[in-house]
Amino acid sequence: MEIIRGTTPILIFTFDTIEVSDIDVAYLTIIQNGTTILTKELTDGTVSENTISWQLSQEDTLKLSCWSAVIYCDWRLNSGIRGASNPFTVGVTNSGKTEVI
Repeated sequence: MEIIRGTTPILIFTFDTIEVSDIDVAYLTIIQNGTTILTKELTDGTVSENTISWQLSQEDTLKLSCWSAVIYCDWRLNSGIRGASNPFTVGVTNSGKTEVI
């Protein structure tokens, strides 16, 4: 996967072993060079039967620099059990127009 700066990609996390409806708290975090560039809460995302998705805005992706980014989804169930997705790394590249349009 690759994120193109200035676009509005949707990041989707699928849950196979837990009920998404039991998730009380979740965070999407994007890190570059050891620095957190972006964090979104569960209320910023969309919850379906077995997924949580976050759509990034143009402003969000323009905060990213043109090198790899690591994306995480950390979550906690209403029972107090905490978990996390496997982090995944994506490349970040420029678009032809690197500003909000």
